[in-house]
Amino acid sequence: MLGIVGYGGFVASAAALCLTPGIDTVYILTRTMAGGRREGLASALGINTGLVVHTVLVAAGLSLVLAASPVAFGAIKVAGAAYLAVMGVRSILSGGSSLSVGEKDEGAPAASALRVYAQGVLTNVLNPKIILFFLALLPQFVATPNGFGPLPFLALGLTYVALSTLWTVVIVAVASPFSRLLTTSPRAGRVTSVVSGLVYIALGATILLTA
Repeated sequence: MLGIVGYGGFVASAAALCLTPGIDTVYILTRTMAGGRREGLASALGINTGLVVHTVLVAAGLSLVLAASPVAFGAIKVAGAAYLAVMGVRSILSGGSSLSVGEKDEGAPAASALRVYAQGVLTNVLNPKIILFFLALLPQFVATPNGFGPLPFLALGLTYVALSTLWTVVIVAVASPFSRLLTTSPRAGRVTSVVSGLVYIALGATILLTA
């Protein structure tokens, strides 16, 4: 099918990998716990949109070029780490001064959700680990020689995106009720903001250390 070998095995592997905690899972959990269901869903959709971007890059052969260039790969690492570090510092400095979860879920402007969505996209696109992950996983299930060009890579990548989207929505659904418990007081809000900021900074450091 479209030059794909062992599609069932790919689905099983992709599902298992989605269930394995990683940077994306931690990021979405942190967003959900700090900002509630609205921010959690926006961040999940942003993260998975980033996966679509990586799928297109792999299908076009650009991910291989980026991975093979120390300068380009290093620039992506630094940009991704710096972006998360800035988000972390902002979260710490905010001191929990943002709206409560209830206000965010019921009356937050669309611009707020779009901002969180865009941050999720950038967080994933600037994660070099995803580049290496897709380059290592997808070619294993593409026939050699490949007579279908980018189609098998697109089909496999979008399958992974679909599974990831389902799983991240489940994560948000499970975590969002707990966010209300953590943001019922100003003190709890301040603690949540600091913890979220530290998590973002730690994720940035993890990206920076990507080999």
